[in-house]
Amino acid sequence: MIFTKFASVVRYYTKTNSTTFTDADILMLANIFKDDICAQISKEIGEDYFGLRFTRDLLANVREYELPSEVMSRIKYVEAKLDGTNWEHLKETDLSIYSKPTDEDNIQYAYADKDAEFDIFDQSIFILSGDAIIDVTDGLKLWAIIYPADFSSLTSTEEMSTPPDDYSHGFPRQFHELLARRISIAYKSSKDRPIPLSEKEKLYEVDLSAAINAMKDANLDRDVIPSAPSDDGSDY
Repeated sequence: MIFTKFASVVRYYTKTNSTTFTDADILMLANIFKDDICAQISKEIGEDYFGLRFTRDLLANVREYELPSEVMSRIKYVEAKLDGTNWEHLKETDLSIYSKPTDEDNIQYAYADKDAEFDIFDQSIFILSGDAIIDVTDGLKLWAIIYPADFSSLTSTEEMSTPPDDYSHGFPRQFHELLARRISIAYKSSKDRPIPLSEKEKLYEVDLSAAINAMKDANLDRDVIPSAPSDDGSDY
């Protein structure tokens, strides 16, 4: 669905126009509920849906790096070129496990004979390694699950499912009508005298669950090998 059609569907459901339900208000609600739907998709589907790779520079003597704001609190994999050349996988730890002072000398001493690790703290990645951090262009790589990009214009004729750039995701096509329905529900419920929901709107949660379930097992070429318990009871 293109954005102009999406706006028309929302106003058709709510029996409004561009004056009584402005683009700004629709966009505000659309971006809120878009994130809610995508978080539910990611939680129930897995499959690294909405996954993206981020890279950034390592900076000399800097161990803490803020996570991108669009990350959906789900990190899959972290890599770094701590020696300036070779990628290495950083496993997660916790500072309570490290349990030592966090000054540079203590960190380097504790990790002198250990693989580097990282801790997530205050929406940042804190690197623990046996050597000082050096300047490395694009030396930190994060594999993470992100929210699709926020919508910015309802006058666009672009498909809502099209990523706006190489660093974000669009909104899956099978959820466009459901998002319009969710906005209509919010609009009707917000009135001093709530407007009764349509029969279709009353089925929103059911239809959303069905749409999410339909996305499972995305790879139809995946091998599934059934197994049986070694003791099937036939000896008794």
